Amino acid sequence: MPQDSQLRELYELRNTVDELIEEGLVKHWSVSEVLGALLPRMVATLGAKGAFVETYGEDLQLHLFTSTGDGGKPLAIPGKSDVFERTSEEKRQRVKLEVEGALVIAQHLDVAGAWFGRAGVVCPTDADPVRLADALDAVCEVLDNYLFTIRAAREKHTVMMKLGRALRHRVLGEGVKEAVAVLAEAIPMDRMVLVYVAEESATKTLHVQMWSGAKLEVDTLAAQGTTLAPLRVMGRDYLNGTSTELLDHLGVRNASEEVLINGITKSVVVGKVVVTSKSPSFNTYDRELLSAFAGYIRQRVVDFNKEWRALGLAFRPDDVGRLLQTEDYEKRFLAPREETVGIVYIDISGFTRVSETILKTPAKVAELVEEWSRDAVDIVWQHGGVFDKMVGDCVIALFGPPFYEETPGQRLARALQCAIDVRAMTNEVPKRVQFEVLRENGLAVSTGVHLAPLFVGSFGPNSNFTGFSSGMNNTARLQGCASKNEILVMEEAISALPDGHPFTFGETRAMPVKNVAEPLKFRALEK
Repeated sequence: MPQDSQLRELYELRNTVDELIEEGLVKHWSVSEVLGALLPRMVATLGAKGAFVETYGEDLQLHLFTSTGDGGKPLAIPGKSDVFERTSEEKRQRVKLEVEGALVIAQHLDVAGAWFGRAGVVCPTDADPVRLADALDAVCEVLDNYLFTIRAAREKHTVMMKLGRALRHRVLGEGVKEAVAVLAEAIPMDRMVLVYVAEESATKTLHVQMWSGAKLEVDTLAAQGTTLAPLRVMGRDYLNGTSTELLDHLGVRNASEEVLINGITKSVVVGKVVVTSKSPSFNTYDRELLSAFAGYIRQRVVDFNKEWRALGLAFRPDDVGRLLQTEDYEKRFLAPREETVGIVYIDISGFTRVSETILKTPAKVAELVEEWSRDAVDIVWQHGGVFDKMVGDCVIALFGPPFYEETPGQRLARALQCAIDVRAMTNEVPKRVQFEVLRENGLAVSTGVHLAPLFVGSFGPNSNFTGFSSGMNNTARLQGCASKNEILVMEEAISALPDGHPFTFGETRAMPVKNVAEPLKFRALEK
């Protein structure tokens, strides 16, 4: 074929391929539909017996597409195993092969330097191999550009699948670490700050994490306690949109931000993801992955919040954080077991009289119970206790769970100090403006404290954390024996206190109680 005619043929072939691909993009054709239209045109234009392309489809799997040009049977590729081996990712050769009475011209597909399959034509043996090779090269050049979009989609899908798998990790902190590592490998991420909240009304349940690349440098979830409290406060202000001091403090500037919002009718900001780039800015591909990452994080944080709130009904925030960083925490720490536990029952003294003759209105009674119980539970948590439940105006607390790391005597000591502090808090309640009507008669509690074996853990359809034993029941009876501001301790428990403890007790007393054969023996805490 004359050179001018050959150039014209190549030009027209490129245009044909380009127009077909453009039409496919406009009509949202699949790879199969695009190649289904393209291959017969190649066969007709080149006078070939058939043409084939093996490449990645939308499912990210290799598929072989063939055409004989007449819509008949699929093409049988002569010398297929040899052709495919030589055009493999490892060899990437151009093939000119006479086999089985046909001439096969083939080459690999290259998309931005990455192997993306192979293409070829099958012709009569007397066909011009140079013409065919040039034509195939022209088709592949246009096809490579089209397949680049498939490659990008494949890469993005792969990254998103990895992000999803990472964030399914049972422990949020570990899942986020894995997900950030995936993201840092996929985009030019310099720093990332993740701020999220487990309980919208409490700064102490807000967490701040910062990565440099895939390296975690700041983590308030792992570092429980008060040392990072200022960081949590700055995080709260940042989530509320009132201050960027957190980012300034962490040295994060010129960042891309994604807001994590939960809810539709009542939207709540549960977190923010802030990322800086190593390059001047993130491109569209990077931003799509960041948006996907933020979406996965949002759902994982929402799930984390539900779990946090469920545990937060009983356990203090530091213990909730520690539990949620343990993959099998339900089995390790919350499954029912027999343990020796410090038990506290604290009841408002004369509550019926206070309610009916002083507070009088249901709203005022409810306000007292709400404030007093909230402060009492806070004190329980300050001393490392677990809030079991509230029965009427009686707060029940356990000391020892969920980690059982102290001796039984130390558990009892913490229970006693908790009882002392709740009593002191209660005596101060009448000084509050809203409860000034209580000042004349004051407000007091009666308390029972014990150290006893319990079968303790999460029970029932709601997985309530509580304990069962005769020792628990006797603590309730002991509390009933206590008078105003009195803290009674079961005598058999006192001997377990550690040496050098600061407590002193009165003389042994005994009192018969209903459904118990022997009278309860106890002593009053004097100091």
